[in-house]
Amino acid sequence: MRSVKFLVVTIAMMMAFVACEKEKSTVSLVLNRSSLYFSSWKDSPQTVSYVAENATTVMIGSYSEGLYASVDTASSTVMVSTIGTTDESVELPKEGYVVVNALNEDNESVSCYINVYVSEPEYLDAEGHRSNCYVVTSPNTVYSFDAMHRPDGEPLATTSVALLWQSNNSVVKNVIKVGDNATFYISSLKGDETRVEDTNAVIGAYNALGEVIWSWHLWIVNENPFETVDTYTYSDGTTREFMHQNLGAFTNSNGSHEIRQIHDSYGMYYQWGRKDPFPRPYFYDAAYAEDEGRADGAGNFIAERREARTLYSGTVSYVTKMPMVFITTDGSDGVGDWLVTADNTLWKDDEKSIYDPCPYGWRVPSAADMSVLKLAENDDKTSLDVARKQFGWRLMDDSGRKFFYSACGRRRYMDGKVENMNSKDYQYNPETGEPVKPEPWEGYYWTSTTTADGKAVSLYFDLTTTRTINNFEPAYSARKANGFQIRCVKERE
Repeated sequence: MRSVKFLVVTIAMMMAFVACEKEKSTVSLVLNRSSLYFSSWKDSPQTVSYVAENATTVMIGSYSEGLYASVDTASSTVMVSTIGTTDESVELPKEGYVVVNALNEDNESVSCYINVYVSEPEYLDAEGHRSNCYVVTSPNTVYSFDAMHRPDGEPLATTSVALLWQSNNSVVKNVIKVGDNATFYISSLKGDETRVEDTNAVIGAYNALGEVIWSWHLWIVNENPFETVDTYTYSDGTTREFMHQNLGAFTNSNGSHEIRQIHDSYGMYYQWGRKDPFPRPYFYDAAYAEDEGRADGAGNFIAERREARTLYSGTVSYVTKMPMVFITTDGSDGVGDWLVTADNTLWKDDEKSIYDPCPYGWRVPSAADMSVLKLAENDDKTSLDVARKQFGWRLMDDSGRKFFYSACGRRRYMDGKVENMNSKDYQYNPETGEPVKPEPWEGYYWTSTTTADGKAVSLYFDLTTTRTINNFEPAYSARKANGFQIRCVKERE
């Protein structure tokens, strides 16, 4: 068991997202820490150093209930204590603050905030359960995971950590390196202290040169994906357990026509062999190929980044340093890999690799795992109006049990944009001979299996107007630079 003793370390001001607020003045104040973590109330006091220029006075402006703070001008430090309360009926919050003010002789001022969190951390990788993806479900909680090792245990030269992006601003707060761990706070849903706000986020580890050397996906969701498991039965009687929803999704719409349910069934998109996620579209139907907004630790909007494959960018080392960059290719080589030199070991059929994006105990399914599925006959024959609105098909295993797979489209290999409209104008209605018009939607799901021609196997399905040539292919050959969904399968014990 890890020690629950919480140490606090300095985080560079460029990594902090709580900036000093100042009036128009010459006075300045810089703190060497923007946040403090305490393991409990009445824990040992902690200090924050400061540098003040053109200031005649440095003083405490205010602090949250249960805290106490004072300034020692001789040592240029602020001491913060968690004194708690003598009133047992008062339940103190886990999140608080201290305001430090600096004033000059003209009473011009600047204020800095120290965020304070009081809670024992919840370790996401307890008992060595390291992964590239961690599921977070509890609000108002301090979380922590090992930032000094990859999932396979190989060491990382991590000097600092930071939030690279999150899909809902201010859910993941104050990401810092505490000892060997990436530590952060998860806030609650506004108006409901018992729930988290469904969010996807990525935390990056930096070396001394300021380069990202690894990154981890936080899947922050109220509907814990571990609680509902789908069991697929194969013709030989064997079974496999799959997640009930896509990796990074907030629910499984199960064919609902409700727009929010459809949109929340979109998971993250992944290029084959990569561990880092790319966001869902802003609109449920992927209109205008517009991406869902993301913000960095300072709350700044982050646009989706795309780069063409080159000898430099088309490598594992490059995308490890650039987890937010989607690598595109024109596919003129007929293969369409984001890598210049193919590597079929990035994901594996028989074991979980270090680049597998699924949580601990789960992995990307193989083509054999997915081969049991077929399009349920009743769904295939449903009316066009109903089929258009449900955004997906119910797929059936060999026992006749049905499982809903959302049609989330793909990120195209040639430009990284989300599309969710099939292209059927090259096909013809067998009864009338008329061209088949494109329809929303289509679904693509990666497997870990590769093909002899340098591509990878995916599960594919779509919707057509004629209802006689709906496509369903459990082993569709696809270019690896595409961004597809993933439905994780449980690892064999």
